[in-house]
Amino acid sequence: MNCIEIQDLLSSYFDDELSVDARVSVAEHVRQCETCSELLDGYQKLSKSISAAPVGLVSENVWASIVEELDRTGQISEQPKIVVASAAKVRRPWLTRATVWRLAIAASILLVIGLSVWLRHDDAMSEMHDEHGPEFVATMDHYLEILPENPDQAEQFLLGKYDGKVVSPDRAISLVGYRPAVAEGLPDGYALASTSVLKMPCCTCFKSVCKRDDGSILVLFEHDDEKAAWFGKRPTSMAMCGDKECCLVDLKSSIAATWREGRRSLTAVGARDQTEVAKLVKWFKES
Repeated sequence: MNCIEIQDLLSSYFDDELSVDARVSVAEHVRQCETCSELLDGYQKLSKSISAAPVGLVSENVWASIVEELDRTGQISEQPKIVVASAAKVRRPWLTRATVWRLAIAASILLVIGLSVWLRHDDAMSEMHDEHGPEFVATMDHYLEILPENPDQAEQFLLGKYDGKVVSPDRAISLVGYRPAVAEGLPDGYALASTSVLKMPCCTCFKSVCKRDDGSILVLFEHDDEKAAWFGKRPTSMAMCGDKECCLVDLKSSIAATWREGRRSLTAVGARDQTEVAKLVKWFKES
């Protein structure tokens, strides 16, 4: 596809509404085309700006107050003009300046209210999307429960739940639109056991199952969202892991940690302690 065709699809691509084949085509094009890549970045910046914009409430009596004030101070109406057509006198309506002001103010208020309604609708849609939250947390609870004892079963559970596809890191580029961090390798003491792409409620996510030398499992999720509230009401804390601020979650026998890496986030599940997280943070920063 050419740039025009790709640009028509960027909005749907950003909203994750395209089929897998279409996502592959768009992702491969964007990866090679600087212009389309910048346009996609624009969608991300616009989304963040709109989400951060405050929405003021419009008082129910604001219009009545404006009309009352105009009636009090705007006594400058011109007399209606009479235009003679043929032999008959025809009185044509005439807009006074006060009327024009009222119409202009009404249009402005309607614009503000319309924007407010649109933003609230967008928030409502986000809330509808967030309704997946309890189900998502319950899914992750079950996953975390079976992961330590049966990693293979845990893997199959998530793949089945979120339309997962087992793919190599290089193949995943066409599905997620970026090169996964683990494509550059892992620190000493870790080996890549499997990689997959999951269509989770928060985003399309790249998941890596890593084995330590002793056979134990660490799972890495690479995702677009900055705050992955995946772990319910478990105790959390913020800490510096190396030179990165991490959100640490207590999983009883292990911890989970989320930190920003470039334009994405990494979440490590099953880390032993903050020292191990700092080791991972340093590796992915330097790789």
